[in-house]
Formats: sequence, structure tokens, C-alpha cells
Amino acid sequence: MEFDPTSQRPSADQLEPVMAGENRGPRFRIFGFPLHIEPWFLLTAWLIGGRQEPLWMIVWVLVVLVGVLAHELGHAFVGRRLGLDPWIRLFAFGGMTAWRRSRPLSSGQQILISAAGPAVGIAIGVSVLVAMRTGVFAGTSPAVVHVLEDILWVNLGWGVLNLLPILPLDGGHIAASIATIFMGAKGRIGARILSVVLTVAIGLWALTAGEWWMLMLGVFLTVSNVQALRTELAATRSTHVG
Repeated sequence: MEFDPTSQRPSADQLEPVMAGENRGPRFRIFGFPLHIEPWFLLTAWLIGGRQEPLWMIVWVLVVLVGVLAHELGHAFVGRRLGLDPWIRLFAFGGMTAWRRSRPLSSGQQILISAAGPAVGIAIGVSVLVAMRTGVFAGTSPAVVHVLEDILWVNLGWGVLNLLPILPLDGGHIAASIATIFMGAKGRIGARILSVVLTVAIGLWALTAGEWWMLMLGVFLTVSNVQALRTELAATRSTHVG
């Protein structure tokens, strides 16, 4: 079941500091970035781990923690390189990299930031997959193989799923940035409509397949996109009226 693909940042044309939730949960610093881990992140990771022995559940949660954090660090490092001031939040449905200080960015720069997170996860996952296929871990214990398979799924599996063109997934941000290049402000509205269509389809599939976590995620993403679409349409109308 996917977890990290709800990773999100400010939209392509609204890169403003997102401070909500910054004071929730334990606060740390990693590579100079403020890091906030909410208890719900750990609890959700535990719940989606399935029914395993307690020791394996702890290992699973650690794999999720490191994988999601590596993903967000990809966004954060590129954002800092482009003059932003990132902070990272891990919450119930995944991770978010937001900005204490922002500046106008081109669509190409926004695409680069959005792609950086999945790129890190996919690179880690592909490295593990190649190592497993070439016999680097041949002869290791089943326990090690179990951990490697978890690392593979969290990084490669979630990294690929996160590229789906659904806001606020990274693939959705990339799609919105590309659409904005060709269609202006209407491009983002088109990306929202596409997100609603896809999340409804995912929710219907999950309902028929009995994938309850996927159904919950589909409902969450559908509702958030419908609300955002209404806001963006209202803003467009007010701009035209003005």
C-alpha cells in the first residue's frame, strides 16, 4: 500500500511558505533542514505494515521513515540550491517539503524540484534491485532479504507511484507545471480536473478490489482536489471580473 506518494509542496504558481504544522511533533535538524515528525506519521506507517511480528513492524517503520525522508531531502536540496529555505514535515499521509522563504521560479525549476524526490527514491530502489539481481547479497539470511524487499518497495515502488499525474503528488506538480507552460493559469485547472478524474477512478477500483487503504487515500485526494479546484476557479472568476 502506498504511503509516501502524498508528498506535496506549494503549487507551481503559489510557492509560498507553508508553516501550518511546523510546530507539531518532535523537531530535529538534518543537513541543516528543520525536520518535524508527527506521531501520526509513525502510527500510519505501523498500520500499513500489515500483521507482522513486532520486531519486523519496527524494522518496517524505520524503512518507511528513512525512505520518505530521503525522498523529501531530494526536494529540499534542490530547493535550497535554487534559493529557497526548505523545511520538512512528516505527517500521517507521508511527507511535505515547504519553504520558509520563497522566490519566483520558472516552470522548469518547479519541475526540477518536483522530480528530485522521486528521483532519489527510484535511484535507491534501482541500486538495491541491481545488487539483488547480480548476487551481491547472495547467501544472506532471509531476514536481510526481507529488509531489502521492504527498501525496494518503499523507494522504487512508491517513487514510481508518486509520478502519477495526480495533485498533490510530485507527478501532479510536474503535470501542472508542464500544462502551465502551454496554457497559462488554465493549465493548473486542467491538472486539477485530471487529478479528480484519476482519483475517482482509483477509489472505485479500490472499492471493488477491497483495497481499503487505497480507497481512503483516493477519497482523501479526491476531496482535497475538488476543494482546491473550487478555490482556483473562484480565483479565476474574480480575476476576470476585476
